[in-house]
Amino acid sequence: MPIITTFCLIIYVFFILFIISGLFKHKNLQVACLQDMPFVSVVIAARNEEDFISDLITDLIAQEYPLEKLEVIIVNDRSNDSTLDILNKAENNYELIKVITVNEKSSDMAPKKHALSLGIESAKGEIIVLTDADCRVGKLWVSSMVYSVINQNSIVIGFSQIYNDFNNWFVEYQKIDFFSIIVANTGSAGWGYFWSGTGQNLAFYKNDFNAISGFNPVKNRISGDDMYLVQKISKIRNAYVNIDPNSFVKTSPMLGIKEFINQRVRWSSNSKINLKEAPAFFMFLITMFFFNSLILSFFLLGKPWMLLFLIKFIFDGAVVFLGGKLFNIKNSAWIYCLWSIMQPLYIPIIGLLGLRGKFSWKK
Repeated sequence: MPIITTFCLIIYVFFILFIISGLFKHKNLQVACLQDMPFVSVVIAARNEEDFISDLITDLIAQEYPLEKLEVIIVNDRSNDSTLDILNKAENNYELIKVITVNEKSSDMAPKKHALSLGIESAKGEIIVLTDADCRVGKLWVSSMVYSVINQNSIVIGFSQIYNDFNNWFVEYQKIDFFSIIVANTGSAGWGYFWSGTGQNLAFYKNDFNAISGFNPVKNRISGDDMYLVQKISKIRNAYVNIDPNSFVKTSPMLGIKEFINQRVRWSSNSKINLKEAPAFFMFLITMFFFNSLILSFFLLGKPWMLLFLIKFIFDGAVVFLGGKLFNIKNSAWIYCLWSIMQPLYIPIIGLLGLRGKFSWKK
């Protein structure tokens, strides 16, 4: 047991230092005017998003990007609420809004991938920018993402954070949990390992999407479209993490614990895919799983666990703190303490449930 413990600790510390050092390798590109602004297509898949889609449309029509070179394609994916009514009204009022409606579930491709594929296929833009229907974006969002694509000749991975208009501890907990994932990906990207991104904030050349055969190679995977795009496109072109605050996106939280757990299990279900596609990412996930499991097992068996926990508390805290400095994000200290205490229980459970692959999704 001491050998296993020491080995797990060494690998854990290695990965944390790997992430921390990678954070210092990023540089901020300030948005600059391009002489020849490319035509851009913002593509969004929406299903039963009546509570959010109007706010996103408001943000998109206010973009400080030449409107004659911008289109917003929203794919209504079989919504049974008032989403389609809202979209039809927006399409009638704004020339840049284009609505595509999916009436039946595809028999050949997972729902969201099918919706995004339809949107990207119909897009006139040289560059595709993705976000989700429950997100909010700033006025320079498109400009910042497009400038980064062109300047870095890359698929661009944008930053996303959970907004807390509800001012409660559960949303703050989600903020830190989601933020830690974003920071881990950012740190690995600093060393040239592009593990994943978020579909809430991605930009890439349409030709690159076609070059990887779109979503066809993973058409039956229910989730993980963002991870797939980052891993595949970064192998045929460069990848870049955009840390310009103008590019940041805000997304809505899960309002219930059941929904939160289901979302994390869905994300975790993609872990085993990385054994082949991104071995370093897979090793990182396995290390986090076993190190947290080790702390939990020591606690349950009455063995000395406090030192391991304190090491994790300090090193994880360094990641969250330095990530906060990079993105200029403040996190609650006491929520971080709660999050740290929950990790040794939460990570093993989510990991095991993810391996089973049982979760619910929008049907």
